[in-house]
Amino acid sequence: MSLIHSLRKSLLPATCPTCQAYIEHTGICPTCYGTLPLFKKGDQNLLLRPDINRMFNLPNCDGLSACGWYQGHLATWLKKIKYQHNRQAMLIIRHIIDRQWTLLNLKDHINADACIIVPLASTRLLNRGYNQVYQTWAHRLCHQQLPILDIIAKKTRRSHVLLSKSARQHNAKNAFYITGNIEHKRILLIDDVITSGATMNAVAALCKSAGAQSVWACATCLTEL
Repeated sequence: MSLIHSLRKSLLPATCPTCQAYIEHTGICPTCYGTLPLFKKGDQNLLLRPDINRMFNLPNCDGLSACGWYQGHLATWLKKIKYQHNRQAMLIIRHIIDRQWTLLNLKDHINADACIIVPLASTRLLNRGYNQVYQTWAHRLCHQQLPILDIIAKKTRRSHVLLSKSARQHNAKNAFYITGNIEHKRILLIDDVITSGATMNAVAALCKSAGAQSVWACATCLTEL
C-alpha cells in the first residue's frame, strides 16, 4: 500500500452511503447490505419462479438473472448513475453486481460466448455522453472474459418511461437492428432495469432471428409490477 493511499485512508475513511457508518472498503456496510431487495441463492434463473414469469414477457429468452428489485436504495443509485453520472453510486452498483454474480454462482449457470449490452438510441447516447449499463457491467464482463459485441443499434423511439406495458411492447417492436454475425453464439444480453420485458424480448428475438443459439437476459434490477 502506497504512503499516499495510507494517508488518504486514515484521513478520509470510507463511510457507508446509507447509514454513514465507517467501513473498510468502498461500498456499503454489511447491515445496510442485508436490507437491500436482492435475490437469494437459488434464484439463478428467475424465469423458473412463477411470480416473475407472470410479470415479464420474455418468450425469446432462455433464462433471466438480476441482482435485485428496482426499489429503495437500488433504484436511487441507478437513477443517480443514469441521470447524474454519479461516481459513488456507480462504484456501489459495481460492488453489488460483483457480489451477486458470486453469490448466485452465475459463472456456472450462464454459458455464454459473448455479451450484448442493450444500446441507447444514438441521439440519447450523444446527449448523455455514456451508456450507464456499459459503465456498471463492463468490469464484471471483462473479469469473466466475455467479449462485448457492439452489433445492435437502436432506432429513435419514444421513451418507455411513461408508457403502459402494451405500449412498451409496441414501441420496442422493430426498434432495433443488427449489424454483425452472431450465428450459433450463446448470447448474454444485459440491461440496467427490466420493467415489462418488452425491450429485452425484442432484442432477444432479433438475436434469435440472426441465428443466436441462445439468449440469456440479465439486468441489474427488475421492476416489481
